[in-house]
Amino acid sequence: MTTIELTAPSFWASYLINGDASGLNAAEKLACDDWIKCQAIGYPASCEDAGFVRIHDANVFAFPCDCQTYTFLVAA
Repeated sequence: MTTIELTAPSFWASYLINGDASGLNAAEKLACDDWIKCQAIGYPASCEDAGFVRIHDANVFAFPCDCQTYTFLVAA
């Protein structure tokens, strides 16, 4: 297994890590779902605070914001 780290909005963390979308509105959930589909690597295994990031790996789907660095496990 190898890991890939991508930076994306912190407000997606609960949904990405725990599957809990209760803190997201419909547009935010859709943007997160679209980003995950584009990555084609599944869901992250963990995340770590990255602070405010102007240009992150999900900048097509979300504005500059507080972010997490999400770690994905990928088969080698």
